[in-house]
Amino acid sequence: MAMTVDYMVLADAVAAVQGKHFIHGAGWDTITGLSFPVIHPSMGVAVRLRVPWAATNRPHDLELDVVDEEGQSIFATPPGPLQATIIAGRPPHLAPGQDQVLPLALNLNGLKFERAGIYAVVLRLDGREVMRSSFKVSPAPGAAAHS
Repeated sequence: MAMTVDYMVLADAVAAVQGKHFIHGAGWDTITGLSFPVIHPSMGVAVRLRVPWAATNRPHDLELDVVDEEGQSIFATPPGPLQATIIAGRPPHLAPGQDQVLPLALNLNGLKFERAGIYAVVLRLDGREVMRSSFKVSPAPGAAAHS
């Protein structure tokens, strides 16, 4: 059985402490810029994974990407999208067959958006896309969309 995503929330900043998310400035769907490219100072991504009993104690590949309308990553290559290997252990208090949750806090600083458009944060687990959250990058009223 594969891990699943309970939720993915875009915010200004996120933290995961003692099994809980602390989310600041969540729920936005637009980044506004006076000129392009826009450098966005901070984007937080709160993700809660649900890990089935059978998926514990083994490595899982996690990838977080930000893509443009054509599906191209905005991250420079290298290093490319954020990648990590996660292993959810099986704590002694976990009953056989019981799922556990794993809150992740991913803060992306200094993202560069070359032009206005629709973008998406994409989460992949073990090579498959499991969640996507779209947002707009728009010029401020009176600002030019391209420099």
